[in-house]
Amino acid sequence: MITILFAFTFLVGSAQEDGGKRLRNSRKNPRVKTRIGISPVIGLYKTNKNHTADTRPKMAFNISLKEEIRLDRNNKDFLMIGAEYMFHALNFNSYYFYSDSLQLYTADRLRYKYSLTIHEVDFPIQLKHSFQKETNTIFSSYIFAGYCYRWLIESNLKVSENGNELVNQREPLKFKSPAFNPVNSSFFNIGAGFQKNTTLMHNAVYAEIQFRYGLSPFYFNESFAPSSMFTNSHFIMLTVGFKI
Repeated sequence: MITILFAFTFLVGSAQEDGGKRLRNSRKNPRVKTRIGISPVIGLYKTNKNHTADTRPKMAFNISLKEEIRLDRNNKDFLMIGAEYMFHALNFNSYYFYSDSLQLYTADRLRYKYSLTIHEVDFPIQLKHSFQKETNTIFSSYIFAGYCYRWLIESNLKVSENGNELVNQREPLKFKSPAFNPVNSSFFNIGAGFQKNTTLMHNAVYAEIQFRYGLSPFYFNESFAPSSMFTNSHFIMLTVGFKI
């Protein structure tokens, strides 16, 4: 009986030790985690007031995929880099000039409805600071800020008068002050967030708010449209997502 008891105690102790090792191994803190998020977006547009009126944002959204790289052992400082797809759009009233017509800038001609939709890919580089140690708390809050490189990949312009469509075409947009290429520019961004952590797996779900300030207006040139069709674009993003 003593021998059986001893053997049983040894087996239980070994099993507990093996389980403890597996638990400790599973709790190792990885240096890189992946963040996936989706955001409704509020566009803040400012168009040339001399040539436009009644500027209004339309539905917009953003989908992001970023790698979060841990920078310290305290699990408070991180570098986030990745890629994002953003769709946004705006409506405004402006002038429309028919071929060989006089370009008269009178109030009664500021009645044509312009609708511009834009697809872009952004590449954020952000530093994040958490106010709590993310591996040792269920809830943590954080702030982040950084730089975002913009790339306009596709846009479409529609113009109508009293419901009659005059223009529906792909519209090449350019930035007034481009970064390396006419379709590239930048954002500065700042934000804050809150996340619920799974401390065993180092995963999380999060919600955050972010403001993006566009560094250059974009514009287009068409014979039927006024000159200097510059539009400044800034955005407020409300993001929900998860870290895996």
